[in-house]
Amino acid sequence: MSARPSFFSPKALLLTAALAVGYYLLISVKIDNVNPYYPWYHGRIDVYYSKMDSLAKITTWSERMFGRHMTNYEIPRFILRKLRPGDTVLLPPIEYGDLYTRTRSFWTDPRIFTYMTTLSPIVAYDDTARRRSVNTYVKLEPRSISVVRRGGSTDIDSLLAEYEDARQLAKKPQADDE
Repeated sequence: MSARPSFFSPKALLLTAALAVGYYLLISVKIDNVNPYYPWYHGRIDVYYSKMDSLAKITTWSERMFGRHMTNYEIPRFILRKLRPGDTVLLPPIEYGDLYTRTRSFWTDPRIFTYMTTLSPIVAYDDTARRRSVNTYVKLEPRSISVVRRGGSTDIDSLLAEYEDARQLAKKPQADDE
């Protein structure tokens, strides 16, 4: 007879049950300031587990991007559809975008705009040296986005003043706190 214990011996089954209970307690029981795994589990795994059925239905890349980034994905895609060959876009400052959207307007960053659209002839608002080469501007209004060009009905100098006013308005509360 073999001196090796059986895999299903009472000791092995007891050890397996103890480990399963320990693992369950480790990730499920909220003990304040004692269990560091509880917030990690609920912040990383449980969020996706609770939404697994709805996330499994989203199969296209564009639907996933919209679900994750919303306006930061849709606004650059809208602007891309409105452009003509040869257009160079001036992206407004982030503070201007924040006036018209509920979420932070990260799409105004040239790196993010390029990632969302693969469009490269863009100029950041802070790039004053290249600003003269721009012929297309983004105008936001409540529930409206426009792509305007030089020589159109929109006064470009007024639009640039709106950009700067939004930036100054955003900086104003910070100066009051000091």
